[in-house]
Amino acid sequence: MKINKKLLSVLLFVITFVGATSYLNVSAQDNPISNEQINRIYTNCTLTKNTLNQIHASDALLRVNMGQIYESMSNKLMTRFNNRVANNNFDNKSLKSVTDSYNSTLDTFRTDYKRYEEHLTAAINIDCKKQPVSFYDAISSARSDRGRVHNDIVKINQFIDQYQLAVGEFEKNYIDIAGGAKN
Repeated sequence: MKINKKLLSVLLFVITFVGATSYLNVSAQDNPISNEQINRIYTNCTLTKNTLNQIHASDALLRVNMGQIYESMSNKLMTRFNNRVANNNFDNKSLKSVTDSYNSTLDTFRTDYKRYEEHLTAAINIDCKKQPVSFYDAISSARSDRGRVHNDIVKINQFIDQYQLAVGEFEKNYIDIAGGAKN
């Protein structure tokens, strides 16, 4: 597979450029970027914007697919099972607690993803040749937002694991109550 050297250098630039702000929560107004950084933004503007457009499209597809899976887990699995347990007069407090936390985090994920998408779109719409500092700030904001989205996904996955444990505990209690007979 032949790798386009120019595309590779742009990707490395974007990673370096965006990565430089990953651990710092500062803007260009707080810490002005150097003339060298401005020149790199100007020189790689078109390729960087193309890369951002690819990231935007890829993230949107992942958001839709993962969002549907997360919604289905909540609506078709967790909520239905919790209701069935409650309708049969079994204790579903732990299941409901995890489900509530999961749904709350899912709401946060939606909000954080929307903010990320808006900031990424704003960065893409900035003319990086005319406004390199604003472009830099917009990418920094989008990167920070993307980190929040990542943290939301980690939490959602943790709640999925917690729900699985709660179902296992419910099953154990059910078997104990039913005298060891599984239905």
